[in-house]
Amino acid sequence: MALSLTNAVRLGGSYEFSSQAKRSCSFMPLTNVFSDETKKSALKTPIQSNGWKLNCNSSGSAFNHAGNQGEATQSTRWWEVAGTDNFREILSEEDLKDSLKNAGNKLVVVHFYSPACGGCRPLHPKMYQIAEAHQEVIFLKVNQQVHKSLCKTIIAPVVPFFQFYRGAQGRLCSFSCTLATIKKLRDALTKHGTAQCSLGPAKGLDEDVLLKLASNKEIELSYPVGFSGNHGDFALHAA
Repeated sequence: MALSLTNAVRLGGSYEFSSQAKRSCSFMPLTNVFSDETKKSALKTPIQSNGWKLNCNSSGSAFNHAGNQGEATQSTRWWEVAGTDNFREILSEEDLKDSLKNAGNKLVVVHFYSPACGGCRPLHPKMYQIAEAHQEVIFLKVNQQVHKSLCKTIIAPVVPFFQFYRGAQGRLCSFSCTLATIKKLRDALTKHGTAQCSLGPAKGLDEDVLLKLASNKEIELSYPVGFSGNHGDFALHAA
């Protein structure tokens, strides 16, 4: 919302007014009405409230002014913008393990990012576009600031970072790329995106990663050490 007292009073943005009693309100342009002393006085005079509720929606932010309280709602953070159905946020280490295990023979792309990463922000909108164009692929994003232990265990040394998984093959490749080198991601999707027949249950995370996460009590693991079958069918015990 912009306020100018040079030659007129201007109010910018979209406005919605509500009160207990229905009223109408209009703003008339005022040109060359105020003297310099009047302008200075107007700037020092607090705005009075008569029960009106003013919602101002300006580009880039949202403000909610109610009564005498000036409250501003925080704009949506860029990494929390809703994406497509096949691109979602990983909530926990257990969530990642189960997501890979339950993906069947679909290609899964795990995207590691950080809100503090300068290269992640411009890449994020492009990721949504790519996910929308590849509905046959499952895209999972992992917030490095939230899941530091997981990123360290899974060996995601930098962000942005990508890992590709498919069915019984498990992890296919790992690499880092930014918006400037997005071709690496597109090439990997072309190489590994073709449909393949399953040779067994989905492998998911590597066994050493699963054991480390289980030892830190970050996931529940139920298969014997050294067993390479379908994870989750047996009780974990020491060798």
